[in-house]
Amino acid sequence: MGSTNTDEKGVLTEAVLIDSLKKQRNDPKLKAILRTSLRCLCEAMNTNEDGYLQREEFRRLFDNSGWPDASYREQVFEAIDTDHDGKMSFEEFIHAFVEFLVTEDEDSPYNLCWGPLI
Repeated sequence: MGSTNTDEKGVLTEAVLIDSLKKQRNDPKLKAILRTSLRCLCEAMNTNEDGYLQREEFRRLFDNSGWPDASYREQVFEAIDTDHDGKMSFEEFIHAFVEFLVTEDEDSPYNLCWGPLI
């Protein structure tokens, strides 16, 4: 297809996505777009409108996102809740997922954000 955003069949594959993120990882525009999108997700998930993601709201994200195995959900919550106050600020959530997508640190605690990668 000649596009660098898809494979030869026009499908956005894992390999194409990873390659694209690697090329853009230091681009401030990518981080700004991710932050805006993730803030919208936080607002949608924050059903009690307290400005934080409670464990129940975070559980619903996993349940409604189609992740086949949510057994690691509590580990993810603990890794993201860096001040360990039992609730996740929008900033904690956004920072964790942006780092998950752009970091090269294999030991980052945010590598669990989307669960164990196979």
